Amino acid sequence: MNAKSIRQKEIAEKTGFSINTVSLALKGSPRISEETRAVIMACAEQLNYIPNVVARSLVQKKTNTIGIILTELMNPILTETAQEIEQTLKQSGYNMMLMITNSSPVQEAEALDVLVSRRVDGILMYPVYTANFAKIKQLRDNKFPIILLAGGDYDIPTDAVYVNRRAGAYEAASHFIRAGHKRIGFIGGGNYSDREKQNGYLAALQDNHIPFDPELIGRVQGDGYEDGYEAIGPLYESVKPTAVICTRDYIALGAMRWCRERGIRIPEQLSFIGFDDVAAAGFAETPLTSVKYDVQTVTKKATELLMQRIEERENPAAAPLQKISIHPRLIVRQS
Repeated sequence: MNAKSIRQKEIAEKTGFSINTVSLALKGSPRISEETRAVIMACAEQLNYIPNVVARSLVQKKTNTIGIILTELMNPILTETAQEIEQTLKQSGYNMMLMITNSSPVQEAEALDVLVSRRVDGILMYPVYTANFAKIKQLRDNKFPIILLAGGDYDIPTDAVYVNRRAGAYEAASHFIRAGHKRIGFIGGGNYSDREKQNGYLAALQDNHIPFDPELIGRVQGDGYEDGYEAIGPLYESVKPTAVICTRDYIALGAMRWCRERGIRIPEQLSFIGFDDVAAAGFAETPLTSVKYDVQTVTKKATELLMQRIEERENPAAAPLQKISIHPRLIVRQS
């Protein structure tokens, strides 16, 4: 029996769960309840459990390969980020190994295991919520270089370089308020990123003494044109906002098309602000004001920090964590 199985057996004996349950919990399987996972993860940390692939990688030499973990590939911002990272790594003599999680905690756990087993020198990743934070923490505790590219507010002792989405939404809402709007809608999903943006929107309303009306919140399942197209109708027809913040440019562009088809003038009758500043935003029939995701700054700072962590790996002294927050810019156009 290998060392990994022995350790899992010890966790099983200590917690009273089966080895299969322990194994699934350590892999981040959704089949395991959060309560059970918390007990197993706490025991694993207490016993200093290290997955076999991690233990092997810790004694290997550099491979000049960096792992990149993205939640999806269709998002143009993530695609651009991967391209920028690849170009930056090439200049430093590194190769890139790309993994896509499809926003699945299970696939994320598998991606981490695969990259470490391939002995990459470090990892840059967009996390899928918080399901695998215990696994990420184990890597960090064993001096494995890993940088999160989102969620600076995540409660995890790991380096992060991220665009401050909350600040971006706060600036977007404040821009509308300065223009005289008080009925400001918000269209977004339920993921962590959109919740950060909604918190920024709410904070701007509160700081400007504008009462929050929950009816002004529109929900979408995705982040495409059709999501915005379908979401804006019920919102506009029921509560008549004069301005709307959308958590993605494509959502805003879809909503703007719905308005044009019905003769609703933009921005005279309804104003829009999107997020990310994709190329299509500037070429829309009414150019879209957008909160810009600064890909170049994020990738530059993240790769620099990762290279620093790789060099520090030989240093026994623990390096202080860094949470680098990048304030986004509002690109004002005609919407």
